[in-house]
Amino acid sequence: MKKTEPCAWVSRAFMNTMLVRYVTPEGNLIDPRWNDLRWLADTMTRNQRGEALPAERFPAELYGKYSLKKINKLPDFCDALGYWVVSAAMADVLRQFDLGHTSLYPTRVYQHDRKTPVEGEYYCLNFGERKASFLADASPRANKVYPNQDIWALSLAPKNDDIALSANALEGVDLWTEEPRFTRAFFLSDRLVTALRDAKLTRYLGLFRCRIEGQ
Repeated sequence: MKKTEPCAWVSRAFMNTMLVRYVTPEGNLIDPRWNDLRWLADTMTRNQRGEALPAERFPAELYGKYSLKKINKLPDFCDALGYWVVSAAMADVLRQFDLGHTSLYPTRVYQHDRKTPVEGEYYCLNFGERKASFLADASPRANKVYPNQDIWALSLAPKNDDIALSANALEGVDLWTEEPRFTRAFFLSDRLVTALRDAKLTRYLGLFRCRIEGQ
């Protein structure tokens, strides 16, 4: 595919356990919700499905989970045990684009002692937008998650152009999910990926180009 042809991008970050960092809101003594595992799991699941959620669903503070494990500066994009966290640098780039109902909620990160701050400025990322552009028939290398259900995901060894999207992917917001048809992934516009690459912020995203059909 020529570089001049329109495209979008899919990230496999949701599937990458190497992005996990052991920081958590659990153990918050002031607000009991952060000790309610069902409430936490509900937030995390709805976030990955692309549901716009209020700030109260995201922790204002995150703490190192283990006393013997020092938390170094977090990467620009990581999994805080279920919450997706981005650096200030990535947040600055994202804000330059059309995010729709996707939100960036500030969070402070501390070591296990709850006093020593972790270097850097961070935000919880709420994926609040969906599109319906995934084309299963034109994506033969996509993985059908359940034999009898129309639910798909990236293969374990994805490649550029594995995933085909309709021209609808080129319209509207620059960051979205394709739930419920395509799961465990999020999508980005080509213009957003270009800006993130220029800022050297794509290292942790696991990006693969998507074909646009019908152009």
